[in-house]
Order: sequence, then C-alpha cells, then structure tokens
Amino acid sequence: MISWIDYGYRALVRLVLPFPYRREGQCRKCGQCCKEILIGMEPRMLKISLLRNFAVWWNKYFNNLHLIGSFLDEGLMVFACDYLQADGRCGNYNWTRPVFCAEYPRLFNYFEKPTVLKNCGFKFRPRTEYN
Repeated sequence: MISWIDYGYRALVRLVLPFPYRREGQCRKCGQCCKEILIGMEPRMLKISLLRNFAVWWNKYFNNLHLIGSFLDEGLMVFACDYLQADGRCGNYNWTRPVFCAEYPRLFNYFEKPTVLKNCGFKFRPRTEYN
C-alpha cells in the first residue's frame, strides 16, 4: 500500500515537473543493484539509535530489505533485497516491489544526472536532446 501511495505522489510530481533525463535501455537482470542498496538519512538522525532502528524496521517491513552495513558519518545505510533470487531476477517483480526498484536508479536530487552501476543496461540522456 505504501508503495502505491509513493508511486502516485511521484507520478503527480512528474506531471507538474518533468524529469530532465530520459531513461533508455532495459534491465539485464543481473541483480547487482539489489545487493547493495544505499539509503540515506541526515547523519545526525542516523546516529540516534531509535531512529536508525525505525528506518531498519521500516525497510524490512515495507521493502523486504535487510541491513548489511552502514556509514553513520555519511548518513548512509546499506541494505540488500530479500526478493532477489539466485538467478538475479526479482521474486516480487509484478506485485508490490518498492517504487525505488521500479524507478531505478531513483534520485533524491531530482535534477542531478542519474548514475548507474557498471554494466547496467540503463543509460540516461538529457531530455533537451529530444526536443
């Protein structure tokens, strides 16, 4: 349910403010982006164990991620996805996968050019190249 609310909100934002880059290509289904998912928080907040534990619980409960590491000073937690299958495919692709999976690579800085992992099947071009 939370994923659908998030997805609807992002769709509404896109109507008002189109994303300045166009995603091309397709997923190669290697699973690399599912093995080390960086999720950021304000570093001061991440150092408060109650808030950090809530973020870990939230991502486990709603996104099926488990914590594999953290960089508290940088405000980052590293998760891995429990939907990832041995062959690199998503075990929840058609149902309730998190929105950030559907929009990989998800950006929190809307106007920043997306970066992808090495050998990723996606690439991005500025929309101005198409106008």
